[in-house]
Amino acid sequence: MAGLRRVSMLGIMVFAMSGACRPKDGPPPDQSAPSGLSPADEARIRSVDSAFMAAANAGDAEAVAAVYADDGALLAPNLPPQKGRDAIKAFWGGFLDVYTVRFEVASDTIEGRGDLAYNQGRYRFSAVPKAKGAPGVADEGKFIEILRKQPDGSWKYVLDMYSSNLALQH
Repeated sequence: MAGLRRVSMLGIMVFAMSGACRPKDGPPPDQSAPSGLSPADEARIRSVDSAFMAAANAGDAEAVAAVYADDGALLAPNLPPQKGRDAIKAFWGGFLDVYTVRFEVASDTIEGRGDLAYNQGRYRFSAVPKAKGAPGVADEGKFIEILRKQPDGSWKYVLDMYSSNLALQH
């Protein structure tokens, strides 16, 4: 009987000690960790969108493509991915050759760690055809951009994906 009591006490002690040895719980699930980006990095990321808007609004496909990394990809709706700066330049060049555009972009969330970040936000644009009699285009929607910090401290799009909030026209 004494042996059984010792085994029972040993089991209770091991059970009690196991709770003391477990790691501390992290923050509750509804609390997110603060961004690992400096205010300067957040400002540089916002400047990428500003450079994109200025270049697109000026009709400059070369300058639009310059905000993408050499290995960047544009994931436009209903099209295959445009991979690499040359393909992205050709995509935007084709669009900007046909339309005069007005882009507005606003970031809702910028987060990141180290040399990677994401920027989630919304856009609005209008496109007036350069050819008389052709229909114009207007859209608004949301985007997600993955950016990589460059050796010079600037940021460039690695992935740029957007989709419309407007209903499909049939």
